[in-house]
Amino acid sequence: MDKASFELQPIPPYNFDLQWKFYSSFKEPQPEIYKDGVWRRAFKIGDKLVPVEVTSVGTVEKPKLKVNIFSKIDAKEKTYLLEKIVDIFRLRDDLRALYEFMDKDEILYRAKNELCGLRPPGIGASIFEGGIRVIIQQQISLQIAYVMTGELVKRFGEKIEIDGEPYYDFPSPQVLANVDETELRKCKLSRQKARYIKELSLKVADGYDLEKIRKMSNEESIEELMNFKGIGMWTAELILITTLGRMDLCVPDDLGARKAVSHFYFDGKLQSGDTVRKFAERWGEFKGWIIYYLICAYNMESRREV
Repeated sequence: MDKASFELQPIPPYNFDLQWKFYSSFKEPQPEIYKDGVWRRAFKIGDKLVPVEVTSVGTVEKPKLKVNIFSKIDAKEKTYLLEKIVDIFRLRDDLRALYEFMDKDEILYRAKNELCGLRPPGIGASIFEGGIRVIIQQQISLQIAYVMTGELVKRFGEKIEIDGEPYYDFPSPQVLANVDETELRKCKLSRQKARYIKELSLKVADGYDLEKIRKMSNEESIEELMNFKGIGMWTAELILITTLGRMDLCVPDDLGARKAVSHFYFDGKLQSGDTVRKFAERWGEFKGWIIYYLICAYNMESRREV
């Protein structure tokens, strides 16, 4: 078996396990699978399906990731994979300024200490993938969304096995464009979501370049994304946050965000999205980060109480 390995050094602090632990209890491929400290998925490069495995071989304060690629690749393909991994794992993010800001607030200070090194993972190797995954998340719990996404990946994504372990890639726009909506609905999707996924896939398969959004401002990107049926403000903002790492944005209408902010700052009384949006402005460019930390801290508290 051809195999290439290399190491990456994130800017400390960086907590690999914490980054993925909120997803590790969901065994369905997203297409990534995180199990027993090992992250894996496949990436399609040209006609080749390339399995990739990532593990932590460092510490929170001296982080280091080992990347194993189970395929023969050239220098250009290695660079491509490196960029994908850096984006998905948010390895360019420097948390020091965020943590200095959080130190000024007692609640944020505690959240920072409990979740030191946490970075939200990117949920897609492309804007198309991230967009489909966010559409699936609309108005349902993440747990249910993960099941639906897993069904989509298993039915329509490509798969390769290495040493008995499956490595999945996300379904391509071309594949989903050619799938009948009734087949999409077998992934437990609603009729509306199946239609939204089908229409987005058709446009991208037809040549629309979603990746151009990377070069747009937040406002331009949101406007562009909202041209697609099924993508409103909530979905557009979440695509930018989860896929492109635009952490100066937040999604205050999200129920998880509302619950977390309300729990820590409003004595648990659930606030409206508008109230949370106004409240979050005090966090400026860090508001996306802080709301993510509060959501994770709230989830950890809830688990401890069960």
